[in-house]
Amino acid sequence: MAPALQLLLCFILFMLIHISVMAACARAMGITVRSISYGVGPTLLTWGKVHVKLLPLAGNVVLKDTREETLYDDDRCLDAYNFQPLWKQVLLPLSGVGVLLALSLGILEASGWERFAAAFGQIIHGALAPLSTAQALLGDGERFVRTHGFALVFALFSLKLCAFNLLPFAGLNGGQALLAIARGGKPYVAWEETATKWLLLPGLAILLAWVVAFGWYGWKIMAT
Repeated sequence: MAPALQLLLCFILFMLIHISVMAACARAMGITVRSISYGVGPTLLTWGKVHVKLLPLAGNVVLKDTREETLYDDDRCLDAYNFQPLWKQVLLPLSGVGVLLALSLGILEASGWERFAAAFGQIIHGALAPLSTAQALLGDGERFVRTHGFALVFALFSLKLCAFNLLPFAGLNGGQALLAIARGGKPYVAWEETATKWLLLPGLAILLAWVVAFGWYGWKIMAT
């Protein structure tokens, strides 16, 4: 199977597990799920609260949350995410990553923890040098894809995405858990909106740098 196709399948499988686990966890915790989106971009299919979108590269679970919507005055908000105990507000955003991390470590066995720990530095260093360091890392990844089966490829890819999602930036699972801890379990704090805006910037910068890195790597392959 071509490396590009394997990469796409890894993205899709990671997204499906990640989003599905978070939605299931929310339901199990008694939190109302407003919508579940698989992918981004234009909607291709809608089934109840589930939306399948054009680009299978991300997704999200929208929960009942008084910070995002206006509710009736007599609503006690017992099923709203931001009214849950602190442990639920921290566990929920980490649930999808936790399952994927456990699955990947189970597949890779002894080498899994070392690869996972190394992923954080690789993500940062690659983002700082998308045309050099990131290219070397992507080259190593392509060689791994060409010499290993899909299960191992998915496990390694999943570990890297888990590490990215655990970075302490808004919009990522790690940032959501960090903000919940900083709120101390309170439904709302005045400084959160400002903090969220600032915490979005580093995550976006890293993501854009890696988009450039992937684009440049793909361009070099097509040019040869």
